[in-house]
Amino acid sequence: MYYIYEEIMLYSSEILKVGLYIIMSGLGLFAFYVFGRTLFHTFAKLEVERKYQFSKIIFMLVAVLIFVGLISYNRNDYLNESIWKLKLAEHISNKTGIVGAIISSTLFNIFGITAYIIPFIILLFGVVKREYTNKLLLQSCFILGLSIFTIFFISLKGLEGGGIIGESLNNFFTKYLGKTGAYIFAFAFLVSLLWTQRFIRKFILNIRIRGVRKQKADLPDGWQAGVRKQKTEVQKPSIPRPLEPSIIPFDISEFNKLYLDILQTPTKTEITEDKKEIEIGEKTLVEKFKEFGITGEITGAAPGPVITRYEFAPDPGIKLSRISALSDDIALSMKSSKIRIVAPIPGKSAVGIEVPNKQRENVYLKELLTSPSFEGISSKLGIVLGKDIAGEPVSDDIAHFPHLLIAGATGSGKSVCINTLIASILYRAIPEEVRFIMIDPKRIELPVYNGIPHLITPVISDAKESLQVLKETINWMEIRYKEFARAGVRDIEGYNIKVQNAKKKPYILIIIDELADLMITAPREIEETLTRLASMSRAVGIHLILATQRPSVDVITGLIKANFPARIAFQVASKTDSRTILDMNGAEKLLGRGDMLFIPPGKGFPMRLHGAYISTGEAKGISQLWAKRFLAEALKEVGSGKWEVGSKNSALIASVIVEEDMIDPLIFKERIPGGKERIGLFAQRLADRYKMDKKDLLDLFYEFEYYPSIEEAEKVVEEEETEFAQKTETGELDELFNEAKDLVVRHQVASVSLLQRRFKIGYARAGRLIDQLEKEGVIGPYVGSKSREVRIGREE
Repeated sequence: MYYIYEEIMLYSSEILKVGLYIIMSGLGLFAFYVFGRTLFHTFAKLEVERKYQFSKIIFMLVAVLIFVGLISYNRNDYLNESIWKLKLAEHISNKTGIVGAIISSTLFNIFGITAYIIPFIILLFGVVKREYTNKLLLQSCFILGLSIFTIFFISLKGLEGGGIIGESLNNFFTKYLGKTGAYIFAFAFLVSLLWTQRFIRKFILNIRIRGVRKQKADLPDGWQAGVRKQKTEVQKPSIPRPLEPSIIPFDISEFNKLYLDILQTPTKTEITEDKKEIEIGEKTLVEKFKEFGITGEITGAAPGPVITRYEFAPDPGIKLSRISALSDDIALSMKSSKIRIVAPIPGKSAVGIEVPNKQRENVYLKELLTSPSFEGISSKLGIVLGKDIAGEPVSDDIAHFPHLLIAGATGSGKSVCINTLIASILYRAIPEEVRFIMIDPKRIELPVYNGIPHLITPVISDAKESLQVLKETINWMEIRYKEFARAGVRDIEGYNIKVQNAKKKPYILIIIDELADLMITAPREIEETLTRLASMSRAVGIHLILATQRPSVDVITGLIKANFPARIAFQVASKTDSRTILDMNGAEKLLGRGDMLFIPPGKGFPMRLHGAYISTGEAKGISQLWAKRFLAEALKEVGSGKWEVGSKNSALIASVIVEEDMIDPLIFKERIPGGKERIGLFAQRLADRYKMDKKDLLDLFYEFEYYPSIEEAEKVVEEEETEFAQKTETGELDELFNEAKDLVVRHQVASVSLLQRRFKIGYARAGRLIDQLEKEGVIGPYVGSKSREVRIGREE
């Protein structure tokens, strides 16, 4: 019994020890996890520049530790002399301890004598500037390649210090190629490495060019042409200048070909309902109507890309209301999700029963843009809407609407429809003919169009800024009315015809992707502004497209609806929403994914259409195509006045800007975090790659204003500057002085362009504000292309 007791106590103590070890290990791991998580989150909150500086310090510390470990390497520290098994001596003589002994022994075993190259490469990553990191990666590969050649050559010579890599290469190539073949391969590898370096290629080619020149001097005169050709062929590879991309011509027909290449090509196969299925459907409908005491016959069927409409002619004495009430029963018999009944079909003595097809045909934008219905519209505001129930393309003109109201539930195709309308106009309208104001509070769909030069201002997402822009548009409208009155014309078409050789007025299209968000912030002001614009702006060429996913009476008010005769309704949740947007039922029976009801102006009944799909990639491609064309011409025009780099390489710079997604930093500059830093790094890369002047590039980018201004905005600015100049003569501070002071202190950046964009003022007034800020000691003096120093911190 006593022995049993002792064994139980012994086992219990062992179990307690194991449990204690587990608990202590768990606490240690938890502490390590908390420390690591805290360190990671602290590092993540740092600015990009601080992260880069921190990583440079880490690189330098690691390089120094590895180098010290290598120079204090002692073979006796690592008794096993194997990189796979750790067997250390009892007393470590390495200056960096056990870690240094393991690392140094591992590196020497693998790389041999060239192990000293490793800390050197790591140190370079901690020393070089950020913009040279990509070049350093390539040079590091070249250095490692030279190291491999060195240890391979040492092993071939039978010397020590080749490491595992050198010995493995030696054994492999000596076995299969022999000693001579191994030497040949080694020197071929060395030549290939050296040829990757541009300065070596340039040195060899210069030697060849000098030889050709000497040969040319010795030849008779009759051979000069042949030598000149040979010289050109030799010199061409030595010039590190890429081929310039072709500038997109302003010929709109040539541009349209490039435009259509971006869009998806329609498939040749068409999905239609076969005759047997249509006959079965007709028979099922007639039998179902008989069950409810409704007699009649099917007079026709029109199969379309998405639905098939059956035309049912009831016998005399049958009320249409009885047929309309049977939509759910018919959907059950036809095994369909939703059935829409049109009672009656406009212009026919029949009832339309629209049944979804089992297979849905895709509608392609490219097919609609090349259709005769769209090509027959001469207006620059011509748009494609989709296909009707018979599969025929449907197009229209926004100038005849004159405004469009769009509503539908989330995911029903509302935003895709807006993208289709924009793409239709961008297909053949240049910025001198149509300008856009886009408002997207959701910040998802429309910012992809920031690159098109048709915009008056970048896509707006802030509600207050949206209201300010809409009020400015009212001022532009009033200015246009005054100009039209002086010219003795009634509308924009008459004005543009009268001033044929002068500057014509562009159409202005205002697109609001989500009206509900704006109505939440300032419903009264937004309603008044939109109502005034919608009721008066048609004659001066200003048109509106409003879209919302919440078609309720507090969003689409009576005043707004009265001025928007053209409506598009996508799938909605209830009959109430359908009546709000269309003044009738029907939108709740739609199928989604572009299925819509369109009411043209002047008609009281809707058309059922199926909209085209345009992907985000296609929309981005359209924006980039316009950006390349615009930047190639704009930078050439701007650069010809000040900077040669802009006029000579405009097409090349435009192409690189678009490919590297530098459009937003170029547009916003100080408004986006890190915008100026990205422009600086981009200018450095451009200067290094194509041998341009970095300072000229920076000056060009900082002074360049992306969107061309419109004449009405300039006149508003001139009136404000005249009023401001009168106040300045009396020595008064500008009304915007305090706001400008808060702005530059908050952003710690002061420039004329920043004040112009934020306050919508002219260059002269913004320049005077900068002078007043400098006089009051808020900012420092002018320092060239750099931004002025802000002498007041955020805390002050």
